[in-house]
Amino acid sequence: FQTIENEDEAERVLFSYGYGANVPTTAKRRLKQSVHLARRVLQLEKQNSLILKDLEHRKDQVTQLSQEVNNLNKRNPYEESHNLKKEKSALLQMKNQMALDLEQLLNHREELAAMKQILVKMHSKHSENSLLLTKTVSKNVTENQKSKTLNIPKEHEDNIFTPKPTLFTKKEAPEWSKKQKMKT
Repeated sequence: FQTIENEDEAERVLFSYGYGANVPTTAKRRLKQSVHLARRVLQLEKQNSLILKDLEHRKDQVTQLSQEVNNLNKRNPYEESHNLKKEKSALLQMKNQMALDLEQLLNHREELAAMKQILVKMHSKHSENSLLLTKTVSKNVTENQKSKTLNIPKEHEDNIFTPKPTLFTKKEAPEWSKKQKMKT
């Protein structure tokens, strides 16, 4: 609508100066028309440059908005929730693996405890066997009246001290105890 008015106005201006009519004009009048038309051209060029600047500004806004839309599409909530689900499943898998590892460690611990009990039982049986051996040897010693000390083969272990057994016999009291009784 505005362009139609501008065209109508341009025709009116041209006809008012006699342009387009077959009216003879003077040089002065033609000069005035030229100046007027030059001003009008400058005014229209200014408007055109302003419109072009506005158009460039709008294009920049459109490109900026399209980039924002692309960025928002890239950061799609669906994708983010999908990524969060992936992370959650990875964490669950890691948790399950750690639980399995812990269970295996506890099983190994139970196995080690069972082995330790077996070793303790074996050691206690070995100790009982050595005590039985000392009893039989002590009977032989008392019967034979050889010596009061036993020569039992011992196994050398680094951290275990095994004292020699004490021998009790049915022998008469030694003379020093008889002397003691006489003094009293």
